[in-house]
Amino acid sequence: MDSQYGGGGGGQGQSAGRMLTITVSDPKKENEGINAYISYKVNTQTNLPEYSYGQFSVIRRYSDFVWLSEQLNKDVPGSIVPPLPEKAVVGRFSAEFVESRRRMLEKFLTRLSAHEELRESKYFKLFLQADDAGLVAAKAEQKADKEKKGGLASISSWFDDTMNSISISMNASEAKERSPADEKIEEVVAYINNLEVQMGNVAKHTSGLMKRNRELANGLFEFGLAFTLLGQMETDPLSTALTKLGHTADQLSLLVTEQVSKETAHFEEPMYDYIRVLGAVKAALAARARHKHALALACVDLENKKNLAAKLAGQPGKEERAALAEHAVEKAQGDVATARDAFEQVSARVIREMERFKREKANDMRRIVLDYTSMQIEHTKRVEHQWQALLPELEAISDSPDDYYARAPPPIPPPPPPPQPLGAANPEEDNLADNPDLVGV
Repeated sequence: MDSQYGGGGGGQGQSAGRMLTITVSDPKKENEGINAYISYKVNTQTNLPEYSYGQFSVIRRYSDFVWLSEQLNKDVPGSIVPPLPEKAVVGRFSAEFVESRRRMLEKFLTRLSAHEELRESKYFKLFLQADDAGLVAAKAEQKADKEKKGGLASISSWFDDTMNSISISMNASEAKERSPADEKIEEVVAYINNLEVQMGNVAKHTSGLMKRNRELANGLFEFGLAFTLLGQMETDPLSTALTKLGHTADQLSLLVTEQVSKETAHFEEPMYDYIRVLGAVKAALAARARHKHALALACVDLENKKNLAAKLAGQPGKEERAALAEHAVEKAQGDVATARDAFEQVSARVIREMERFKREKANDMRRIVLDYTSMQIEHTKRVEHQWQALLPELEAISDSPDDYYARAPPPIPPPPPPPQPLGAANPEEDNLADNPDLVGV
């Protein structure tokens, strides 16, 4: 099965004869000015019965991919939703940027198609096959639901902000106990934080190396130009050798430029992509933390309601309030059960995702390093070939000055004086006439 996190070609999720292949192609600029954007064609080939056709295509823009990512995070909490490429303000319509984004969007869908749970989401299937009107209707429905739950959403957001800034005092025994899953998650968090630091260092130094290689390519071009001009000032065989050296340096400049392009696409880009993957891993861990906090709050609420019901029980004249309190306790117990089920489900999913992430990260890093090593070997061979082709030219230059001058072309004699017109005065005769002492010499 393809790695969820690796892979750069068309998305292929296949198992036991099930096939789902997704590619992203044909980026096209739409509109002009501030309303301009790039559209992409998303092509799908599948034999899965849940899709209406075996082969189909839709047009999507970057904001559609963002919408899909958001819905998957809500629909399958605790899963590692693959990262998307970042937004860009400057140069977002350049050919290089558009192609890079196309590759990363395709990788996003590749990873989704390889994920057992995410590829089963209704939002993923809707994204792949709905027409424009269907996608717009789905977005409008989601927006309406969000506005309908606006009050609850703001309360949930308040809880999230509060729990991220302070420690919750949890009175319930369930919240106080640390389960084996909690200990395992703490280990994962420490591992991810350290990995993020180390991956950041690798990405930073990789970018520095790419920059130096670009400078090397420019330097080789200038170096070759200088030797070519120098060769034009000499004579053979030195002229030929120097010109050949200039040509070799120019070819090396092209090789280094090509190598930088390959390393950028197959090494630098995957390194930064994995930093984004770590962000997706941390988002999955945060989803578990939110469900754990929700369970803690439900437990605290239940404890408070039990205390109130116990306080009202048996008090004369407060029978109605006591009955309401008991009813509230029953509801709170149901809330705790619901919150615990949700937390346990998300917690189990996060642990599965972490195990899968570690396993596939090792495979992906191995593949990336192997690809990089193979690129270096091939590049070194091509560079060596250029130098080997130059060597016979340099060896042909004689180290004897006599040989050099013997091979040099003879000096060009000065041009003869221009012919004198008939009847013109002879300068030599004029000189003799003007100097009588020279007469008869």
